[in-house]
Formats: sequence, structure tokens, C-alpha cells
Amino acid sequence: MTRFTRVPRLASLLAVLGLMLIGIALPVLAQEATPSPLYALPDARRAWLSSSNMVALGEDNRTLVTANMLSNSISVLNVSNDALREIPVGQDPRSVALTNGDGLAVVANRGDGTASIVDLETDVVRTVPLGGLWPYGVVTNETDMAYVSLFGSDAVAAINLTTGTLVETYATPDAPAGLALWGDFLYVTHFWSGQVSLIYLPGKRVVATIHTGQDTGLSQAIEIDTTRGLAYLPQTRSNVTNPALTFDSTVFPVVNVIDLRSFTLIREARLGLDTADRPVNMPFALALDRFAERVYVVNAGSNDLSVISLQTGQALGHLELKSNPRGVVLNRDSSLVYIYNAFDGVVQILATRDLRLTDDLPVTSIVTPVDELLAMQMFYGADQAALSADSWLSCANCHFDGLSDGRVWQGFPGGPRNTPVLFGLNASAPYNWSATWSDLSQVDDKVHWLQAGTGLADEQSTGSLLDIRLLVDYLTDVPAPVASPNSYDSAVLEAGRALFEAQGCADCHTGDAGIDGLMHDVGTGGSFDTPTLRWLWSSAPYLHDGSARSLTELFSMPGAHELAGVLKPDEIQALVTYLLTR
Repeated sequence: MTRFTRVPRLASLLAVLGLMLIGIALPVLAQEATPSPLYALPDARRAWLSSSNMVALGEDNRTLVTANMLSNSISVLNVSNDALREIPVGQDPRSVALTNGDGLAVVANRGDGTASIVDLETDVVRTVPLGGLWPYGVVTNETDMAYVSLFGSDAVAAINLTTGTLVETYATPDAPAGLALWGDFLYVTHFWSGQVSLIYLPGKRVVATIHTGQDTGLSQAIEIDTTRGLAYLPQTRSNVTNPALTFDSTVFPVVNVIDLRSFTLIREARLGLDTADRPVNMPFALALDRFAERVYVVNAGSNDLSVISLQTGQALGHLELKSNPRGVVLNRDSSLVYIYNAFDGVVQILATRDLRLTDDLPVTSIVTPVDELLAMQMFYGADQAALSADSWLSCANCHFDGLSDGRVWQGFPGGPRNTPVLFGLNASAPYNWSATWSDLSQVDDKVHWLQAGTGLADEQSTGSLLDIRLLVDYLTDVPAPVASPNSYDSAVLEAGRALFEAQGCADCHTGDAGIDGLMHDVGTGGSFDTPTLRWLWSSAPYLHDGSARSLTELFSMPGAHELAGVLKPDEIQALVTYLLTR
């Protein structure tokens, strides 16, 4: 995380003069002090810059702080003498940022919907409820504010660090994740869509959103080159239209580049890591050396590091890392890179001069049970031959954190298939849209077919049988959201529930999970397994082929779900409301 002094207010006033010079085409803001359709970028020499990360380095160049997702803590490491202390925070922390002067650490706790404000002098922790689901990325400004992305609530929360209170929230497109704050500009990545939004903080809302390609996703980090006005995004491209899926034609690891002056994607600058370096899985975070013009990309699925020259687009080095690297940061003179491996709780240090790993520093004791940790390494990993050929593909590519990637894959043998969420699998057999799996151990079939792994269920190997059982146990208990983030009027919900019963929806969608375990032809060209009605708010589009983009659209389509001619529009809306709160 790089910091500079604040941009003078004159710079903001001069933004209006950028109309004929340099800027970003944006809508006019109603509450803006100096209305203008264009905004000059902040001063590269003096503007404050903060990027969300799982590891943060203080301005003193010695204080390294990690967010330990498996220990519910942060670790504070003095890299000059290896002094270490660990401080409990909220559940499942995913990001940490430091304030000006390193007095405070601010942590986004995904598991309990809070932010922790930690005084690094006293280790006192203040907890701030954020009123939203799945806090993910966090950044700080130069004075007294922090901003946290609410992945599950499609919003960014603003926190006053002096009072320790939630100030307000800004609505965003779906699944906001990574954040970068540069002056008054807050850039937001969107995990599944690959979009990037810009929140102009004086206007307190999203003023522009761009695509980095409709097939990009797993986008949870953004790093800014303030000298050139560029942003770098480690992402994964999904080849969903491929009619004949193979392990090496399904996903592609990339780093996309955005011109922040025009707020457009520079397609010709895209780095394809599989060709620039070698096949890697799930590029997750990167550190930018803007002077040497290189990026250090940690690949969470293949457990390795790609060092790429921005001048040639080719790899300068490739190093094997510990388990599930998710954080990376450069020191002040770019001589060292600190890499945080989330599943080991280990910081690795890379000397940039000769691209050599010099030290492994354990910073936390993982409290996750060993069996669960091994299963997580299998689910999120692609580095084992049993799981994937050439480190190409992992389960998490489509089901990160048990979620759906929201995509419809064309190349399945039975036709297009919509990615389901993985929550509640212990109560939703049989499995997959064609109901061909009676037991989750048959997931090994997909490991063989799609991921080209040698497989986990080798009957000749006791160890392999154990591996598949560990993975199955993990899949049947993937942590699920306790409740929908949506809240509506109780009268509307009751009306929706009554319509659900009256229209016979419960005939097939029975019980708490909303399934009957049977196959039905609902007019979509064949018989398919009854899907669960839980977590519908997180699993659009709908039906086996994703042909219904929304529940409202589903109820207007010909077939068993058609209600457009039966119910009034307000009744359909009440039914939709009820379903989206399950």
C-alpha cells in the first residue's frame, strides 16, 4: 500500500478545466460542489493511495500486518527484528489496511459482517457492524475514513475511524470486492463480472462502470500506477461458449489493464499469464513496481508467483509458494516482496534483485481442523495432479466460497449448464441438473473429465479414498449465509408466501430446502432435477440453462412456471420478494 500527501483542494477545483485536457467521462453529480462531466486524475506525486490487500506494510517500512482468515485474527510483524504479535478480530477477515502514520489497522471481517478498528499501540479493538453481508476489501483515506466493500450486499460502507461508526453506504453493481482509493476516486472491482466501478467520493455514489470483458471474473484486487494513470487487475477469463470443454480451454489467467484517464480497458495490454509465464490458476493479487515496470502476481490456485515484465509482457521469473497465496506487497524501495499464504499462515519474503525467496515467517497458528484444511486445499487448489492437469483448473474457479459464478457453460455433454451454489448439499441429493450423482463422491467424475486430474477416488490407494472423503465432507458443509441480505415489508412477504402455497409451488419445492428429489419437465426441453429454493438471491440466472435472468422473467416464460396471465404484476412481485428472502 503506497501513500502520499493529500491533493490540495485546488486540484479538485481545476478538474473542471480538464474538459479539453485529461479526464474521465462521467455523469453530472447532483450534489457535487463543482459540477462537471469530467474529472482530472489526482496528482501522481502527492495524492493519497490505498489498495485492499490481505497484507499491508506500514509507512515505517517495518510493520507488516496480515489478515488471517483461518485464525480470525491479524498478525503484526516487525520485519526488521521478527517481533510478532497476534490480535483477535472478527470472523473470516479478508483484508486489512493501515492508516496514515500506521496508528490503526482496519480489517474487513467477511464472516460476521463487521469491520475491526485496531489500535496498533494498545491492541485495543473496536468493532463496527456494517449492516451488510460479506465485507471483503478495505482501504483508508489520509485522515479519518475507511471504506469497505460489502460483497453480498452490493454496496460499499463508509466508516468514520474517529467515532468508530458506520457513516453511510453507497450502492454498487453486483459483488464488490477489491478497492483502490486514489485521492477522491474509489475504484471497485466486481468479483464475478470483472467490472470496475468508480465512486467519486464527494458525490457519494457510483459515477461510472466499465467492463473488462464479459467473460472475466474472480476479480478481487486492483493496483494503480499513479505515474502513468493505469490500473492492473489479476483476473480469470471463463470460456463459457466453448462447445467442447477441455481442461486447458475452460479458464485463462490474465492481468487486465485499465487506462484511468479515459476509464477504458486497454485490450492490447492484457497479459495472458499462461503464455507470458506458464499455466497458473486463479491470479489473485499483485504488487506493482512502477519504476522497474514489472508486476508480481500471486496465483492462489496453483500456489505460485509469476513475475512479469510490463515492457516485454514476458515472465522474468516463476517461483513455487506455500498454500493459497492471497496477499502480496512491495517494500518502499522495491527491494523486497512480502507474500502472504492464507492456508499456511506464512509470510514469504522475495528479494527482487535476484528473484530469490529468502525467508518463510509463520505469523499465525491455523485453528481450522486439519481434515478441513486439507479439503480446502483440494477445493481451492489446482497444483496436484490428482485434481488438475498442468495446474489449469480448480473447483473454486466456478464455486469460489461455495458461490455460483453466475455463468451458463455451453460445453457440458448434456447441454448448457447453469452453475449452482454449493450451500446445503447435505440436504439436496441427488446432485447436478441431470441428477446423475446419488453421492457427492461422484464429483471425482468431474475431476477426471473436466479438470483432467488423475482423480481422488483411486480404489487401489487408501490415501486417495481418504482424500475424496475429506472433500465430500467439506462440500456437504460449505459455510452458507445465515440469511438473505434482502429485507422487505412483512405484509408483502406474507402475501408472497400465501401465493407460493396457492399456486402449488410447494408441490415440488417442499421442505426447508425446497426440493422433492425428483426430475421434472417444466418446458425447457427435458427433465431436470428440482433445484433448491434457498439462496435464490445469490444464484441468478435460473433454470438449468440459465434462460431466466431473473425470477420475474421466469414467471413470464412459457411452461410450468408461467404466471403472467394468472397473477397480477404486484402479486408476482410479492412472490418474487418472498423467494428472494429464503
